[in-house]
This record gives sequence, structure tokens and C-alpha cells, in this order.
Amino acid sequence: MNKLLVFQSDFGYSDGAVAAMTGVALCVDPTLKIYNLTHDIPPFDSFEASYRLLQAVPYWPEGTVFVTVVDPGVGSERKSIVAETRKGQYIVSPDNGSISHIARSIGIRRVFEISEEVGRRKNSENSHTFHGRDIYAYTGALLASGTVRVEEIGPEISKDELRLFQGIEPIVTDSKVRGMIETLDVRFGSLWTNISRELFERLGIQPGDVIDVSIYNGKTRMYRSFVNFSHTFADVEIGEPLLYVNSMDHIGLAINQGNFAKAYNIGTRDPWYIVLEKKEV
Repeated sequence: MNKLLVFQSDFGYSDGAVAAMTGVALCVDPTLKIYNLTHDIPPFDSFEASYRLLQAVPYWPEGTVFVTVVDPGVGSERKSIVAETRKGQYIVSPDNGSISHIARSIGIRRVFEISEEVGRRKNSENSHTFHGRDIYAYTGALLASGTVRVEEIGPEISKDELRLFQGIEPIVTDSKVRGMIETLDVRFGSLWTNISRELFERLGIQPGDVIDVSIYNGKTRMYRSFVNFSHTFADVEIGEPLLYVNSMDHIGLAINQGNFAKAYNIGTRDPWYIVLEKKEV
């Protein structure tokens, strides 16, 4: 292992939870290099946790250990797992959908259920509501430090047993594609869809083309306009909308120097979806 350990949670920084996790990890090995992906995941939102892992995990070296703790089922019968990606990173997580996007886009090689005999901090057996500190940070540190091999953390389980979010694949026809608005580019309010650049280009669309864009909340259309597909924001005037390929290699919808989500009161995920169709000329 490379001693890289990355934390993500919905804890925020207003109390000592993140520091406690960091301290537990450093007690295992004070030479660990510990980083934070984000601790601003909306409370209980394991879908958002899944997406933010996808935003970061592919860019870290083989052997990096990620600990993601968005765990509304803490203390329940849900499994605690370590998933090994096909690129050789490790994700320590409750089995509640938090690795769905990684499973879809990178792939999972193996999954192990954490045995509390190995992966629980000593003398924490009577604590049932802070598994982020007592199990996940501790297990992550054991793995990142090389103190324990992943095969020793608990029994290997079938990938088919994982709890993954469904319905996150777009639907494409000859002339249009329908996809989910998965999340926002948080600070700027751009809409990030699950429509990949590759899938979008199957419609024969090129930069400079005009796209018929509709956004629906269930059966109600909340937005429709003809929007340029552009390389970058500067290709349109300030205040104008554009479709573009975002940093995730998926299609985004934005306003140049504006906030699309606020401007049109657009939400994310089910029942929000987007339909894109090339305008006929």
C-alpha cells in the first residue's frame, strides 16, 4: 500500500467528528498521508457520496484507500464493506449504494465484508452510532498502512450482493437521448447529467450544433430552449445557456457566468430528467 488515505463524509466541520476519524487513523500509523475529499455531502445522501467518489477516485494512484461515511443506517444490519476497484484503489464504505457510480464507470474487482473482530477499533464495542470512527477510519488505516491485507479484513462476498442504485443509465434512440440530472456543479449551479460524451456523439452532434433541450420534473416540462453545444463557456455570450462536456466527460448544461439551477429552479435525480435532440435545419 502507498499509505494514502482519503476521507469523505456528511459530517461537516462544525464538530470534532472528522478530527476523531483522522486521529484514529494516525494512531494506527502516524506516517499515513491523510486527505479529505469532502465532508459537505448533504446529510444521509449516499447517492451524492457515490457521485463524488466517481469525481475523485479515478485520479488517485493504485493502492489508495478511500473511506466514505454517509450512513443513515449506522448500527443496523447493513453490511460494512471494502471494495477493490479494477484500477486497484480500495473503498471502505457501508453497503448502501455509495459505490454505485464506481461500480458502473470503473468496475469492482472484489468485495470483502468487514469483520468487526479485525476492523473495529479496540474498546469501541459498545459504540453503535459512530462507525465512521470505530470501523471505517480504523479499517481504512489498517489497509493504507499495510498492517492488514484486504484478504484478511473479512470474508469475500459476491459483487452481485452489493446494494447499488438503479436507473442511472441514460436511454438513447436514433434522434434523441434521455438522461438523469445526477448532480450540480455545486458552486456554479451547472446541471451535470448521466449522458456521456460518447453516447451524445452517437447522435451525430458536433460542437456548434443547436440542440433542442427539455427538462422535466416527472411529466411536467419545466424548461425548453434551443441551446448551442459548445466547447467552453466563452463560446456563448454572458448570460446565455450552453451544453458542454464537463470534467466528468459527461454532458452538462450551464449559463455562462450564471447559475442554471437557480435561474430555472431545477432539481436533481428522480423525478428530474433531461431530453436532448439535435435541431433539424
